Amino acid sequence: MLKKMIKAALALTLTAAMVLPLAGCGGSGDAITVITREEASGTRGAFVEIVDITANGNDNIYREAVIAPGTSVMMTNVAGNPYAIGYASTGVALNDDRVRVLRINGVFPSVENMLNGTYAIQRPFIIGYNTNQGLSALAQDFVDFILSEQGQAVVAGRGYVPFVPFGAPQYAPSGLTGSIVVNGSSSVYSLMHHLRSAFEDLNPGVTIDIHGAGTGHGISAARDGLADIAMSSRDFRESELEFITPISIAIDGIAVIVHPDNNIGNLTLAQVRDIFLGEVTTWDSVR
Repeated sequence: MLKKMIKAALALTLTAAMVLPLAGCGGSGDAITVITREEASGTRGAFVEIVDITANGNDNIYREAVIAPGTSVMMTNVAGNPYAIGYASTGVALNDDRVRVLRINGVFPSVENMLNGTYAIQRPFIIGYNTNQGLSALAQDFVDFILSEQGQAVVAGRGYVPFVPFGAPQYAPSGLTGSIVVNGSSSVYSLMHHLRSAFEDLNPGVTIDIHGAGTGHGISAARDGLADIAMSSRDFRESELEFITPISIAIDGIAVIVHPDNNIGNLTLAQVRDIFLGEVTTWDSVR
C-alpha cells in the first residue's frame, strides 16, 4: 500500500511541475515584497540555514520583510500580493492553487526530486518527547502508528517523503483510550492533523489535541510537561537534545512561492539568497 501511495504522490507532484514555466521568463521592475516566517519558526530556521541567509552564523533575513506568524498567514499573504515571494512546506504549497511553486536551480520540489536529493531546500519533520518523562503508553502507540506502514502511507499521501519508505511494520490497534497533547510546528501541523484522523479512526475513545503554535513553543511545552509530543520542522539544537528525544517521521521540501500572476518560474539558489537578504529588490533583476 505504501509503495502505491508514494507512486501516487510522485504522479501528483510531477503533474503539477508540468504546468509551471521551465525557467524564469520575465518579471517587472516593481519592488519585491519579501515575506518570511517569525523568528521562532522551524521553517524559517531551516530555510535560513539551507539557503545560507546568515551573517556571522546568525539569521540575516531582510529587515524590511513582512512577518507571517504561521503557515496559513504566509500562504494568504503571498496569495494576496502579485509582487510577493515567500516560502512554505511543499506539503502545503503544492496543495494550494492560490500560489505558484518555483523551481530552484531548475528543479521542482517533487517527492522524486527530494528522494534523489536534487531539490536543494529540504528538511526533516521531527517529533520529540521529554526524555526524563518518557512517553505514555498512548503516546507511544501513536508514535508506533506514525512509523507504521499505515502511518507512513498517510505521509506519502499528503505529498511528503516517508521517513520509512519501505518495510515499515503493520500497525494493530491497541485498544487504549484517553488523550494526548501535541504542540509545535505549524508546518508539521497539517500532516499531523491527517495522522491524528487516521489514528483516531482506528482507535475509538482516543483524542489527540494538536496545537500549531510553532516549533519553539512545542519544544518548550514538551520540556515543561504541557505537551506529550513536540513537532519540529528543523533539527533539534544541541541544547534541546539535553531534554528532548527526537524521532524523524518524514522529509519535507521548503517551496519558494510567488503569486500565480508572477511569470517567474525558476530561481537559482543564489537568487533566492540575494532576495531574502534584501540585496535584490526588484523582479526585473531576476529575469
